Amino acid sequence: MSNEAMKKPIVLFVDDEVETLKSVKFGLEERSYSVLTAESGKDALEILKTNVPNIMIIDLRMQPMNGFELYQIIRKNAKFQKVPVFFLTAVDDMLSQKYSQKLGVDAYITKPVDLDNLDALISSKLSSV
Repeated sequence: MSNEAMKKPIVLFVDDEVETLKSVKFGLEERSYSVLTAESGKDALEILKTNVPNIMIIDLRMQPMNGFELYQIIRKNAKFQKVPVFFLTAVDDMLSQKYSQKLGVDAYITKPVDLDNLDALISSKLSSV
């Protein structure tokens, strides 16, 4: 990784929809983030063995491990307890939103992803950490 890439905030983006993964990765990289991607919770856990991102964006509706399950595993690890986590979902479900708030998730974002809004949320959260 180049020195320039190392200075960029690292985002781990987890989503089982490959097109969403690609478009958000491209959009965030255009906005000066370094983006690691995973197509499943299992893949994300593998990435987290060797990387500590500055922020994580996790799709809620994945199989076999959903976003809630991945979040709970991540939060049990001291390395990741202070890393902001955003949930991403295609379903604007009030029950999931309330549960996310109860868990302490930093943001709840619905698809389709508005990259300008996502960038503003990330910037705001990273500047307050």
